[in-house]
Amino acid sequence: MDRQTYQKIYSSLHDFKDVFRLSDEYSEPLGTLATILNQKIVKMTRFKYRRIYSREQELFLKWKQGRSILDLAEYTGFPPTLMASLVMKNCELSRKNINWLFKNIDSIESRRLRKEVKKALEADHFFSPHAHEMQCKKGQMGESIIQKWLDDREMSYCTEEEIRAQGDGKTPDFVLEKPISIDEFKVSWIESKALFGDDFEHEHYMKKQFSEYVDLFGEGMVIYWYGYLDDLPANGYMVKNHSFFNEYKQEIDELFNYLVYW
Repeated sequence: MDRQTYQKIYSSLHDFKDVFRLSDEYSEPLGTLATILNQKIVKMTRFKYRRIYSREQELFLKWKQGRSILDLAEYTGFPPTLMASLVMKNCELSRKNINWLFKNIDSIESRRLRKEVKKALEADHFFSPHAHEMQCKKGQMGESIIQKWLDDREMSYCTEEEIRAQGDGKTPDFVLEKPISIDEFKVSWIESKALFGDDFEHEHYMKKQFSEYVDLFGEGMVIYWYGYLDDLPANGYMVKNHSFFNEYKQEIDELFNYLVYW
């Protein structure tokens, strides 16, 4: 995606209603726009986190005085799940207990808190346990397509799980037994990202993973399933999107239609 189009889409995305409207306007898949929105919300939340928690006593007092968790989330522009966590923390619950109660809401003793936490998690398409599960599922779907592509070509490889079982540290999703030639690259590893490759995500993973993979395994290939900015830097690896795997149209359609939205 060219940078100008991306900036227009990014600045116009605020909630899921915009995803459907902008998909028609820019002829971009719903999955791509939903992913850009998700990354925008996550990035904005990172910047807000410290500021919101500096007000946690004030916000907890408002809750005790009758404001609901959803109301406080809307008031602060903070995700409902994280606002629920803030309130529960101030109810003297540990992080471990909070995470467990999020998955076992009926075990929350306070009737009011139980009701409000349930509503908060149901309303949160970005930070709730259900949203996290769906994001993980998208990652698995992308890796399955790559695995099928490799198997259909009878290529030998090790998965990240297999390499980690041997006690090795950082590793890509797939390490090939023999390099394969793609676009003048000798690809020895493949990394799958169920993301849109924007500047923020790419810089993060370039430092954390991609550069190390090049040092360890040589040239490789990164797949941003939901697209990427056309001018992303890449040193020692190539960047592709879903179109590289067009022969698996059904699987790609399922991935793009698997929206983290309900």
